[in-house]
Amino acid sequence: WMDRQSVDRMVEKLVGWDFQQRVANPCIGADRADLVLAGCAILEAIRGVWPSERLRVADRGLREGILSELMADDGVWRSDGRGR
Repeated sequence: WMDRQSVDRMVEKLVGWDFQQRVANPCIGADRADLVLAGCAILEAIRGVWPSERLRVADRGLREGILSELMADDGVWRSDGRGR
């Protein structure tokens, strides 16, 4: 979990970095160096609509979560990660 202030600082840091600094960050890399700015904008828009004191940091992406839910709803994947 990240508290509101930590999220604010991280967004400010990422937005303040130039392209090469984002590329050099191993969590971002060249493939996502441009996308991370759009992600920050989306995150800030979401936080504006649904303010929260903390944010859960996930190690997986939104699309993976949606796919997992759809597969679980269809009975082809168990949400506890143990297969069928």
